Amino acid sequence: MNTFFKQAQPVWPEGMETTKNIHVEFFADFQCLENQLVELHVTGSTIYRVMLNGQFVHHGPARGPHGFYRVDELDLSDRVQVGENDLSIEVAGYNCNSYAYPNQPSFCQAELRVGGDVVAATGGSGFSGAVLSSRIQHVERYGYQRPFLEAYRLPGVREEMPLAVQVDKPLLPRHVVLPDYDVVTAGERIDAGSVEVVEREVDRSEFGWMIDANYSVLESFHPTQFEVDVLQLHQSCTCSQGSGASVNRYELWDLGINLTGFVRCTVSCQEPIRLMVLFDEVLTEGDIDLTRNDCLSLVYFELQPGNHALESLEPYTGRYLKVVVLDGEAEVSELGMREYVNPEASDIVLESPDPDLNRLFEAGRQTFRQNAVDIYMDCPGRERAGWLCDSFFTGRVEPLLCGSSRVERSFIENYTLPDSFARLPKGMLPMCYPSDSSDGRYIPQWSLWLILEAEEYLQRTGDNELIELLQPRIETLLAFFKPYENECGLLERLPSWNFVEWSKANTLLMDINYPTNMLYAKALDVAGKLYDNEQWCAQSAALHESIREQSFNGTYFVDNAVRDLIGIPILSGESTEVCQYYAFFFGTASPDEFSNLWNFLLSEAGPNRSETNPLHPANAFIGYYLRMELLSLHGEVAQLLQEMKEFFLPMVDATGTLWEHRDTRASCNHGFASYLCVLLDRHRHEITTPA
Repeated sequence: MNTFFKQAQPVWPEGMETTKNIHVEFFADFQCLENQLVELHVTGSTIYRVMLNGQFVHHGPARGPHGFYRVDELDLSDRVQVGENDLSIEVAGYNCNSYAYPNQPSFCQAELRVGGDVVAATGGSGFSGAVLSSRIQHVERYGYQRPFLEAYRLPGVREEMPLAVQVDKPLLPRHVVLPDYDVVTAGERIDAGSVEVVEREVDRSEFGWMIDANYSVLESFHPTQFEVDVLQLHQSCTCSQGSGASVNRYELWDLGINLTGFVRCTVSCQEPIRLMVLFDEVLTEGDIDLTRNDCLSLVYFELQPGNHALESLEPYTGRYLKVVVLDGEAEVSELGMREYVNPEASDIVLESPDPDLNRLFEAGRQTFRQNAVDIYMDCPGRERAGWLCDSFFTGRVEPLLCGSSRVERSFIENYTLPDSFARLPKGMLPMCYPSDSSDGRYIPQWSLWLILEAEEYLQRTGDNELIELLQPRIETLLAFFKPYENECGLLERLPSWNFVEWSKANTLLMDINYPTNMLYAKALDVAGKLYDNEQWCAQSAALHESIREQSFNGTYFVDNAVRDLIGIPILSGESTEVCQYYAFFFGTASPDEFSNLWNFLLSEAGPNRSETNPLHPANAFIGYYLRMELLSLHGEVAQLLQEMKEFFLPMVDATGTLWEHRDTRASCNHGFASYLCVLLDRHRHEITTPA
C-alpha cells in the first residue's frame, strides 16, 4: 500500500523514459500563509535537485535496489515565504550502466502539501514538466564507474512537454537522515595564468575505459555522437603561469582539505564564454591531471552574457578547484563546494594528548561523513559505489560516529529486496550495489563478507527482522559455492573476478586459493550461528583443519595449490603477507598455536617490513587493515599506533582524508579507511591516559 503519496503518480515526458542523459524540470507555483505546514514528498530516477524560490533545498533520492525507490519527505515550512512560492525539481535521467546507480527508466513522483492539503501532484494538477535545453545531452561519461559528465549551455529554455504517467513504483522510506549542505568557499588562490588554445586531435589512450566497444556495453554515447568533446577541448588548452590575462585565463584554488559535494561558483560575463571547472584530490606536478584517477573530473559550461549562479547537479570530490575561462572576459567569484555529507558524524573528537592521533581520527571522521550519506561507498568521487567487504569495515564506524546503524540498514536492505540480480548466476550477489555492472562480473569472495557484516550488524542493532529477510540470500549464496567444493570441501577454481587484495596475492588464485577458503570457513561458521545450522558450523571447522594441514609448510601459510598433470594438488610454494593475516583474522591460526609465525609478523612484516622478509608484501586494503585489527585485538597497541602514524599521516597532510592505497594513484578518500576511528577509540584509554 502506498503510504507516501495521497495523489501523486510517477510521470515523465511522454516516450522519453529510457532516453539517455536528459534533464527534466518539474515546477509548481503555490501560495502560502504565515506559519503553515508545507511538505514535499518526492522520489525519482535517476537523481534530482529540489529548489525553492531559487534556493537549494535538497539532493536525492537515497538509493534503493532495483525496482524500489526511496521517498524523501521534506519539511519546507521554514523555507517558504508568505504569498507566492516557486518550487522546482530538476531530475536527471541517465539510462546507462554504472556502479553509482541502477540503470532504470526515468521518472519523478512528487506531491506538495500546504496545511495538509495537496496543492500539486505529478500525474494530477499543479506540476508542469519541461525538458531543459541547457543540458548538453550527447557527451562523454564522467568515468567508467559513473554516468555522463555535466555540460551546460546557459541560459537554456524550458521546453514544456506532455507528461505520461508511468507504471506504479514500489516505494520505500528514506531511512537515513537528510544530509548536511554547508557551503565552503575556496580560501586560497595558489596559481593563475593564461590559457593558449590550439586545437589538437583528442587522445583517449590514457583512459582505459574509452575503448569503442565499451561505449555500447556501458550504454553510453559514442564519440561520433558527441555535441561537445570536452576531453578534446581540455587537451587543446595549455596553461602558463603568470598574471594579467583577461581572456583565456585560469585560476587554481585550494579548499584546504578534500571535500565532497556540489561544485559551484558565480560568473558574470559581458560576452559569450566557455568555462570549465576542474577538480581533484591532489595536484600532479602542481596541476590537475584528469588521468590520475581515470575520470573526467570537470563540469563544462557555455555561457551567454549575464550573471550566472552555477552549481553541479552531481556530487564530486576534491581539494583543488581550477577555473578555466575561454573566449572572453568573466568575473568568477564564490568558487567552492556545497557539501553533501552525513550530518550525524559532525561532532565527535578523540581528545588525545598526541595531536597526530587527533589528526588521524579527524581524517577518519571526514572520510566517513563523505562516504556514508545514503549507503556505504568505496569513494565519493570516482565511483560512489556500495562495495561489499569495504562495507564490513565501514559498518563498524557508523555506530561510533553516528550513534546508530541507519546507513548500514539501508545498505543491507538493498541486497534483500530484489527477486534476482541481472547478469549474475543464481545465488551470487553483486560486488557493489545498487548498480548495474555492464559485463556480469562479480567477486565471489566479496559476497561472503556480507555474511560477516550481517552478524556484526545484528550485534550492533538487535535487528532480527532484517537478518531474517537476508536469510534466503545467504542460503542461496552458500548453495552457489557448493559445486565448487573439492574432495576436501575446499573451494576450487571459482569463476569470475577472484580477489584477495591488490598485491601478489591476486596472481595466486588458482587452483585452490587458501585465503579464499579461510574466508569461506569463517563465513560458514557465522552463517551457521546466525541461522542455527549445525552442518555449516561443522563444515567450517573441517575446512579450517584442512587448510592447516595443506597450506602451512611449517613456517608460513602458502597461498595456493595447483593440480599437476594427474590431478594431484601441489603447493605453489608462494606465500604472501596477506595470506598470513587472513589465517589469523578468520581463525585458521592463533598466536598461541602459531607463535613463531605470529612473532615474525610482529617484527618483520607490516608497512615498514624488513628487507629480508621472504613474504610477498601486503597492500593497504585489505592486508594492512587486517594487520591493524590483529595488533589491536592482541594488545600490541604501541606498535599499532606507531604504524598508523607512519602509514597514514602523509595522507592527512596531503588531503585531510584517508586513501585507497599508500600512494595517490587512485582514490584519496576511501570509506573503509575511516576504520581508523574505531581502532583509535577502542584504545582511547591508553591514548588519553598519561603514562
